Amino acid sequence: MSKKIIGIVSFMNAAGAQEALMRLMRQLRLRGHHTEVWFLYQKTPCYRGEQGVRIILDKRRLTPLDIPVLFFRLTEMLRAAQPDAVVGFLPLANILGLTAAAAAGTKLRIASQRSPGPTFGRAMRVLDEFLGSHGAYGPIVCVSHAVKDSFAGYPRAYRERLSVVNNGIEWSASAMEKADARASFGIPQTYPLLVASGRFEPQKNYDLMVRVMATTPRMRLAIAGDGRLRVVTEALARDLGADDRIHFLGNLPHARIKDFLRAADGFVQTSLFEGQSNSILEAMHEGLPIVCSDIPMQRETLCEENGEPAAVLVPLENFESWRTAFLRLRDDDGFTSELGIRARALVSRRFTLNRMIDGFETIILGQEMTEWIPIGESRGVEHADFTR
Repeated sequence: MSKKIIGIVSFMNAAGAQEALMRLMRQLRLRGHHTEVWFLYQKTPCYRGEQGVRIILDKRRLTPLDIPVLFFRLTEMLRAAQPDAVVGFLPLANILGLTAAAAAGTKLRIASQRSPGPTFGRAMRVLDEFLGSHGAYGPIVCVSHAVKDSFAGYPRAYRERLSVVNNGIEWSASAMEKADARASFGIPQTYPLLVASGRFEPQKNYDLMVRVMATTPRMRLAIAGDGRLRVVTEALARDLGADDRIHFLGNLPHARIKDFLRAADGFVQTSLFEGQSNSILEAMHEGLPIVCSDIPMQRETLCEENGEPAAVLVPLENFESWRTAFLRLRDDDGFTSELGIRARALVSRRFTLNRMIDGFETIILGQEMTEWIPIGESRGVEHADFTR
């Protein structure tokens, strides 16, 4: 049964949540649904002009005065569009988008939580908890069990709406040879190359990555991404005398990420927290050995059902363990090859694109079978756990 579905995300930017929503709506469109993606505002124009994309407020930054403007504009647009379902990605889109959808009369309002609840700003946490407990949200879909568990202290009415649908990505491998891929980014062929990708924000903990690399001789690091901490991180690399081995590539077009990974001998992520990292899934599909922080979100993605890791998981605070992991990727070819094989097998078995789309589509198509609560009531809704 075809549905009209609108996805709302906080801002346009080349980040994981935005790409996940675009991917979800593309795939649902291929299954016969009518889909659009609405960005509340635009930080970068990366998806501008793509099919079904709208920008609600054409600004790069919001002021407090923009919030009521966004709310009323969204309400009017949703009332005119009359979608069967609205899906919110990221806290601001959940709060504004789903409240506007309720005001516009949209019956099915799905909140997607992409990060742990405690990482939201205080105002966002309070509003999200209230709206999720009092009917503005219908189902609340978490990207991982670790994210779902982060809401354990929320009211029962909120927790009973929670389910899990893991990420799945669209993946096609690079056609380039490794040496050609590396040369295409201007990276010398000397030394094994670790790569990382993501915004230069405190969450990514790039200063730890740079400090470890600076103490690991005969190895290179390339980071794809941009953000407010890039200048500081580049300065740290210079201060440590490692700027000749650490390469800052800035934002890459999404089509070039597969070439970036093909150039690599390993993938590293030092994040303080994740929801479920698309970058990790891409590295797994490429069959790269992975070194990442030993946090619940990464264990969920990178460990077998029996708990055996398909990556090197390192405690965040243990600098020497990070250095040892880098050195082993540099020196132990048999170990790195085995890790890459296991990572690729794991992602192909457990985190497929079809499972992600099936999970959301099951919720959307099940709307007639579920009694969604009007705003103002606090009782919870029972629904299936879409974790298959």
